[in-house]
Amino acid sequence: MSRKAVIIRYAIVILVFLAFAAGLVIFFNSREPVTYEPPMKPVEVASPGLHTISSYAENTSYVMAEAMIPVVPFVQGTIESYSIRPGDAVSEGDVIAVIDKRPYELQLAQAKAQATALESALSRMEPLYQAGAVTQQDYEMTKAQKDAADAQLELAELQLSYAEVTAPKGGTVVMADSSEGSVASSEMPLAIIADLSRLVVDVPVGEKFYDDIALADPESLSVEVYRPDGTLSSSASILSVSPYIDPTSKTFKVRVLLDEPAGFTIGMLVKARIVYDSSDEWSLPVSARLADGSAYALSADGSRAELVTLEGGISDSSFFSVGEANKDRMFIVKGQNSVVSGEPVTVVAGDSV
Repeated sequence: MSRKAVIIRYAIVILVFLAFAAGLVIFFNSREPVTYEPPMKPVEVASPGLHTISSYAENTSYVMAEAMIPVVPFVQGTIESYSIRPGDAVSEGDVIAVIDKRPYELQLAQAKAQATALESALSRMEPLYQAGAVTQQDYEMTKAQKDAADAQLELAELQLSYAEVTAPKGGTVVMADSSEGSVASSEMPLAIIADLSRLVVDVPVGEKFYDDIALADPESLSVEVYRPDGTLSSSASILSVSPYIDPTSKTFKVRVLLDEPAGFTIGMLVKARIVYDSSDEWSLPVSARLADGSAYALSADGSRAELVTLEGGISDSSFFSVGEANKDRMFIVKGQNSVVSGEPVTVVAGDSV
């Protein structure tokens, strides 16, 4: 192949490439420009509703009996009879235990003998004293001995009666740790009795609530006591409010009495809520609120999210106030955590709450 033919072939290839490149330039320049528009965020909206919002103090505590009565023996000795068990119901005067009576029976017999002997001696001395055959000193000494013997006899009878340990009050036995054969002592109660119909809770309340609760009329306060799992609850009445704040815990104690104690028991963990104020407010569920207390609403044309700052509103565990000025606005109640102020949104569901 000649040199001229090679040059012509390369020239043709170059012309074809240039023509192809020119075609690509013309093709891309003639296309309509494409701009990317992100999809609008889907949200659910709702208008505020009128709900009662309560202001309250709440804390955990334990159920107790209003009175826990220890049954303490007044004499010592071996327990010969002990028939009670935890959970038993007892009435006032029921025998809880019987302590070995023999030492106290012997003591009583000795006291009776001493009192009888002195009574006889005093009876014989009386006419002799009247006749002047016995001095006044001897007579008064014998009479004093007789009085002491009578007192000793009375004490011996009382100690013998204490050998039968009885319930000082009616109620339910909540502790019975003794047994037959053990030694009874005044240093250790034989049982503890409680009235389970009067159960109380001592609620520790934070210092910041002192003015709202301690200084309020008890009739204006309402109390609910409930198990943390929500399976049991009861209203309660305030029995007392501590007049001072514990400087260590920064709390004061409110003692409440359960109105419906059935199902509750001593030692049960509960929560107590003391409501000191309540009002009807235009509000939304707390799930619609942002972490900083604000909320998102729709713009006037309904196309964008708009941040609404809420100041001074009150809230409880269910609702938060948006104020009467916002009662006619539509707030974003689902999807609010994924939008920013001014961002376009599309409403997929809406209702009032």
